[in-house]
Amino acid sequence: MLSADASAADPPEHTSAPGVIDSGLVIYPFTRLGEETFLSGPLITEHGIEKHLETVRTLKTKDTDILLCTTMKSGTHWCHEILSMLLSQSVEYNTKGSLHHMILELVAFFFDKLDEVDDPRLFTTHLPLHHLPVHHVQNGYRIIYLNRNPKDRWASNYTFLHGKLGIPNWTWNEFFDNMILKDDLHGGWFNYTKEFEKAAQTKTANILPVKYEDLKCHPFSTIKKMAEFINVSHNDDFIKEVIEKCSFDNIKKHKYDSTRILEPRHESTLFRKGVIGDWKNWFTVAQNETFDEIYREEMKNCDVDFIYEQ
Repeated sequence: MLSADASAADPPEHTSAPGVIDSGLVIYPFTRLGEETFLSGPLITEHGIEKHLETVRTLKTKDTDILLCTTMKSGTHWCHEILSMLLSQSVEYNTKGSLHHMILELVAFFFDKLDEVDDPRLFTTHLPLHHLPVHHVQNGYRIIYLNRNPKDRWASNYTFLHGKLGIPNWTWNEFFDNMILKDDLHGGWFNYTKEFEKAAQTKTANILPVKYEDLKCHPFSTIKKMAEFINVSHNDDFIKEVIEKCSFDNIKKHKYDSTRILEPRHESTLFRKGVIGDWKNWFTVAQNETFDEIYREEMKNCDVDFIYEQ
């Protein structure tokens, strides 16, 4: 746990990078709809958030389609790579590009090209359950729901988003006040988690819950469950190969980070540490106590546990 004498000055702080290169994409200030906020961008600006979300909700998916649903910085790209290998029955890294990442939030950009994508199609999204394609959820099509302990997730979000895409150059303490305590992006982590956990436990949707920490600590059994859920071949040797190719060190070394264009100096920040417990380098004692109190209240009726240190 955190040392008792940790102070607000303890967390490492980022500084603005010299020679900033503007990618032209701005996601902040976030776009608000009711109690939820969403990443801003050209698609939302052009169509409006309500029309944009309606396009997603009315998407007619196939029974072979798979949705990978995650909160931001919960291991999306890592899990996507694992699923891509399982689906292709190959341990070659996915190099197909953004179209084949099939980001649900960008569906309006490639709607006319969806039929060109080979089955099974793998979509990824950070949207909460109630904004997913109704056809997919009601028909019991497959959803893999990936989550991560919220403290590590928030620490990872800070280092990834800091100074990018219109996000202010907040100090960690400012980020804690403006992002973590407000918790309204995509409806907020707490609401997102409770909605998915309830649907998985009551079986109102065909959901396989996966935790980042289980992929890290128990990769063989976790990936085997994923393979069984998406109904692909998964002998032990193949799963071991996938684990080796998708180890954090190998992913960081060999996998191209398409998000580097969003970083001012075009350096990769997508794959940083890949550890459990980095939050302790950021949260002060007071912040940790505040967050724990909020967590206990928000999650008191939700039966889910996370690992916070390894």
